[in-house]
Formats: sequence, structure tokens, C-alpha cells
Amino acid sequence: MAARSDTPDLLQAARCEDLLPNQIREVSVVGPFEEQIISTLKQGGAHLLEGARGTGKSMLLRLAEIQMDLEFTTARRLPVYVSFKTSTLLEGVKAGQNESFQVWVNAKILQALHDHLVYLDLIGSAEQTDPYKSVFGISSVQRTKDFLRDKIYLLQKLAFAADKQEVLSEIGDEFVARVLDVRLLVDLIHGVIEQFRLERIVFLFDEAAHTFIPAQQEIFFEIFKLLHGGKIAAKAAVYPSVTSYGRNFEIGHDALVISMDRFEPGRHGLRLNREHFRAIIEKRVPLKSSFRKKIFSHGESLDLCIDLSTGNPRAFLHLLNHALETGLSERSVTLAAQNFVDNELLPYHLNLAKRLPKFAQHVRVGLELLRGYVISEIRAKNQRSTKSAYQCATFTVQRDISPNLKLALDLMCYSGLLVNKGTVKIAERQTGLRYMIHLALLATEKAFASPRLPDAISAISLTDYREFSALDPQLEGYLKALTHAGDTCSSCSAALPLNAKFCSECGAKAEVKAIISGLLEESISELSVSDRLKKRLQQEFPRVGDVVQATREEIMELPYIKEVRSRIIKNAADEFISG
Repeated sequence: MAARSDTPDLLQAARCEDLLPNQIREVSVVGPFEEQIISTLKQGGAHLLEGARGTGKSMLLRLAEIQMDLEFTTARRLPVYVSFKTSTLLEGVKAGQNESFQVWVNAKILQALHDHLVYLDLIGSAEQTDPYKSVFGISSVQRTKDFLRDKIYLLQKLAFAADKQEVLSEIGDEFVARVLDVRLLVDLIHGVIEQFRLERIVFLFDEAAHTFIPAQQEIFFEIFKLLHGGKIAAKAAVYPSVTSYGRNFEIGHDALVISMDRFEPGRHGLRLNREHFRAIIEKRVPLKSSFRKKIFSHGESLDLCIDLSTGNPRAFLHLLNHALETGLSERSVTLAAQNFVDNELLPYHLNLAKRLPKFAQHVRVGLELLRGYVISEIRAKNQRSTKSAYQCATFTVQRDISPNLKLALDLMCYSGLLVNKGTVKIAERQTGLRYMIHLALLATEKAFASPRLPDAISAISLTDYREFSALDPQLEGYLKALTHAGDTCSSCSAALPLNAKFCSECGAKAEVKAIISGLLEESISELSVSDRLKKRLQQEFPRVGDVVQATREEIMELPYIKEVRSRIIKNAADEFISG
């Protein structure tokens, strides 16, 4: 994301992680949509907060935590926010015979709960005995805090350690055995509820299912399922379509989904969206700032910037910052949309091939299908004159489409190229899956009839969509490319179904390709930070792995990089490896 030197720091902080806790509360915009989600997050039960990256999942989890903290004295609901954003580092790493990831997750849960008990002054006085004493044998609250911090550090150190056995001996077999026991974990949490007379503990899990490592996702959701119940509530942020929940976890039964899709075209939907995003600017730019006047004095261009973000706050901040470089205007916003598509949206999608090497063809062919056929058909539809004068931004496919095509579409939902808008009636009394294409991509591809983007966007209707049949001959070539893209068994060369763990022909275990080593070797030019920051990092931290392993203090030794920018850089690197 580009940035002017006089741009307020809070306008550049596109990720929730870039903000300090007090800043989250100060800059958050909570309307009816957000309030309803926060209310659900504070309730009992299990929920999955589902949305593409940048839609605000982390922000709402944090806001739910903040509200429960403020209400704690009367409501006695204890929020526990836990982030697992560096879990990719533990891919394939063992703690003896066990998955280090599972040990790490349970230890992180214990650490976050302990830290929040300290934060709310429920524990910490000299005469108090630590609530974890029965598990770890430590009476001192501070010593328990240090103990958990050190063990988690050692678990993460396993990813880079040359002598893993030495690190494992420091972690200790007894610690691994105790922390691995999920039932002991649940009993300990129930003990905390009883000891402190809590009405409920609400776990807010962030970045838990954001990696593309099915084994890790399945382990987490097994823990998630065993954890919640009674006075223990569990909430987790997930990406749409590509999360692997495992065979024992059922959506709708084990957890309910909360959708983060807030964008609706049409006069009413656009007005609500513009009001919300304008409020974001009001919160992030000082009231008497000349910079604020520059933004709001170009109201139509600001609205266009909002509309092209397709309801995604992070995309909006990227677009706005780039448009402001040359002064806010319809032309600068159009160029910003082109820049966003070329340097953020498309590269992020194509980089999924590195995180999902076995589905690299689905990433590539899916994008070719979207740009080479679907958008061209939508462009042709929009050029045709109709009485309604609607403009189309959506398309449908039959529900029984090829699993390979469905995966390609799901991956584009994950990266934000598409938004799944549910099912609708299509031809021959059938129902189909409806997808909306990111408006910045449609604008860049000149898919609208009107040369003025504001007019075209105002004419978009979700009821006007291009239907694609499973028998469409134009889809055949793309489907063939996807069919031939699947994995084969390394033992007998038989084709393997999607996400197969064993070969159905010979019974051999399907090979799992590690992704983390390749991601750590990537150039820092791949990070989603400004070109100026990349140049400053290049000499001392040329690889993503260098930034991941560096401390913020080490990064702040570089010229012009202090608290805010070091946090942005570290978060960008962590997000790159976690997905």
C-alpha cells in the first residue's frame, strides 16, 4: 500500500493487528451490522465468524473482548482473545511423537486465559496462589506467566532449531503430556469459572483456521469442539469455503456461521455502506486536519472509492491511500483501483499456489476462467440495452457443478476476487450458486457499459446475473485443465480425489507437500507494505523469514521505522506465512 509522507498513521493501519488496544476502541465504527455480530460473539455457544481477509473479523473479535471487559463487573463474562497467526511455522514439526501444533495451541489457550485473569486483576497479588498450580506446580502468578511464555517460545523455536532434540528436552516430556490432554485443559477452565464465580468464559480465536494446512485445521477444530459447552463459549474467525473442519466437525451442529458479507448494491445498500466507511475516515483523521478537508471536499470521488472496495475495509484503505497520492478525483480513484487489482488482489490470489502447491492449477485456471470468459460475458451482457438499464456484477453456476470448478471458485472467494451471495433460482426450475465479482476488478476490466463508474455502480442489481450451465461448451476447456490438475499417487500413479489422505487403489498414504520453507525464503517484495518500506528493509531483511525471526526492536533500528511501521511490517510478514 502506497503512502504519502503526510498521511495520518491510522489511515495507513489497514490491519487490526497494526492498531494498539486503545486505538481499536477509538477508531472502530459500530453500526447495527457490527453490533449484532458483537452481541452474538458475547453469547454462549459456538460460532464461526466467516469472511474474506480484510473484512474486519479481527476487529469485531477485539471489540467483543473490549465490551465484555467493560461489562465484567456486572456480567461476569470473561473474554479470552487468542491469536494463532504464526501457526504455519509448526507445519510438520513434532514434539516427540506428538504434533507440536496441538501442544502449542493448548499452551496458547492457557497463556491467554492466564494473561486475562491478570489483566482484570483477578490474580496477581502476592498472597494469591496461581490457579494453574495443580497442573504445573507453580504457586507464583508471575512465575507461571514466565513459564508459559518460555514454553511457547521454545515450541516456536522448534521450527528453526538445528538441534530439535535439545529444544525438546528444554520443553520437557511432562509439560507436553499435560498440555496435550484436552480434558485436563477443560477441567482447568471449569475450575477457573468456579473459583472466580464467572458467568461464562468466551474464547475468541483468531487466525486459527487461516492456514492452508488441513492437518492443523482439523486438530484445531477437534479442540474447539471438545472445548465449548456449558459456561465455555468458543468463537473462531474463518475464511469462506476453504477451511478443513475434519470428519468429526459439522457446520450447523457443532457451530453456527456468522457471515461478514455486508455489501449490497442498490441505492439503500450503497448509502449505508458509504455512511459506514465515511465514519471510518472521521475516526482515523483528526477533526481539524487539513488532510481531512482534502478527503471530504471530494465527496463523489470518496464514494466511488468506497463502492469499489466492495464492502472490504482493508481494500478501502488501500484504495484511498493510493488515490490520495495525486489528489482525490474520479481519475485517481480509477487508477488506484487498477493499482489495487494489479499489485494486491491478483498477486495475492496467484500466490495461493505457493501455499497450496497441490491446487496450483486450480488457482491459475480459476483466474483464467474468471478473466477470460466470465467477465467477458458479463461485459457483453452489460453492453446490451434493456428496459431496466441494470448493470450486472454477478454470475451463477449450477449447484451440482464439478468439484474441481467449485474449488477454483472457492479459492477466489478466499482471496476476495469473488463473494458468495448464496443460492438463487436459475433456468429450468433449478437453483444455482451466485457469486459477485469484486467491483475494482470489474472496473479495471471495463466490464460496465457506462463510461462513468459512479453511474454504472448505481445501476448494479443482484437480481441481474449471467447464468452459466454445467453443459456450457466454453467451460469444457477450463474443466479439462482442472480435471488433469489433480494429484496422483506416488506409488501407483492413480488419480487422487481432492483432499485424499490415502490412495483408493493401493492404500498408500498421500504425500503432503510442506509450504512453510518456501514461504520463508520468499523476497520481502512479496509483503503487502509500501514500496518505500520494502526498500528500507531490503538490505538487512531481504527474505520473509528474516522479518519473521527479527524482533520489532531490530526492525526499528532501520531509519524512519519506529513503533507503528515496525508493527505494520511484522504483521505483514506474519500474515504472509499464515495466509
